[in-house]
Amino acid sequence: MTKKVFVTGGTGFLGRHLIERLVSEGNQVLALTRTKNSLINLPIHEVVGSFNDIQKWENELSECDVLIHCAARVEFWGAWQDFFKDNTLATLELLKSAEKHNVKRFIYISSESVLQDKKDLFDIDESYPYPKEPSSNYGKSKMLAEQGIISFNGNIQKIILRPTFIYGKGVNAIETLKEKVKTGTFSWIDKGDIWMEMVYVKNVVEAITKAFENGKNNGIYNITDHSKLKAIEFLSDLMATENVSISKKNTPSFIAKPAASIVEIIWKVFGNNSYPPLTRFDLSFIAMNRQYKTEKAINELNYKPIYSTVDALKEMGKNT
Repeated sequence: MTKKVFVTGGTGFLGRHLIERLVSEGNQVLALTRTKNSLINLPIHEVVGSFNDIQKWENELSECDVLIHCAARVEFWGAWQDFFKDNTLATLELLKSAEKHNVKRFIYISSESVLQDKKDLFDIDESYPYPKEPSSNYGKSKMLAEQGIISFNGNIQKIILRPTFIYGKGVNAIETLKEKVKTGTFSWIDKGDIWMEMVYVKNVVEAITKAFENGKNNGIYNITDHSKLKAIEFLSDLMATENVSISKKNTPSFIAKPAASIVEIIWKVFGNNSYPPLTRFDLSFIAMNRQYKTEKAINELNYKPIYSTVDALKEMGKNT
């Protein structure tokens, strides 16, 4: 059954893949864009606006079956007030507008970052408690957004999806990693011998479409490829799709961990706006074990990856 779907973040990496899928299945799609004709090649209705002027365009939400909130400030360094405004306050304001205009279901794209601090995450399900302070302002702002969504009272159905690292051809993270490798600033931590989980962008889209009908109100769902790999294995194979080889340069964690904290303090004290050479979030990405349980998504959303990690990497390699 086709639906009337409103998408935020439609010009972003995940948003574009999502809209292409929604259109291919005959859904009526509305997408929030900052400028007109941002998605000119897709048969959708563009809603020009931002989260600074929601009241000017919120009527477009009327009679929508689903609102998918993909938009976010996806950065791992910067002023807290910017993350709080864009990722927390904007999300909750959007939810209020969706309730006001009788949107049936609000799907929030969160992140595994809400759980990341200094501890390894082994066999984590959705009941795992939030840390006191996530390792990034991004993770903290998404955590507060999740908490605000859960505590919101209204008739709208709310679903939270927590993808792990989202990868695919053209994702910004690949370009960032390529740049670090080429400039010699990338280093493995403890030889990359940690477990990590990832999710192909098309699998995230699959989970989103499953959440249109399935899932419980206020349900939180881990979304992965169902593939647990060592960081050195996955990231090396990921870079191989770009014909880039990562060196074996290595830094022990007992050096890297205190160094990251010191670097962050220096950058904050001197008000440096550039991205630091090493942060606590960088460490959580390549030096912290992460394994998530997905039984809840399997049983309640009826989610199953449509691509294995191996097949996803093969598809990416074909397009090189």
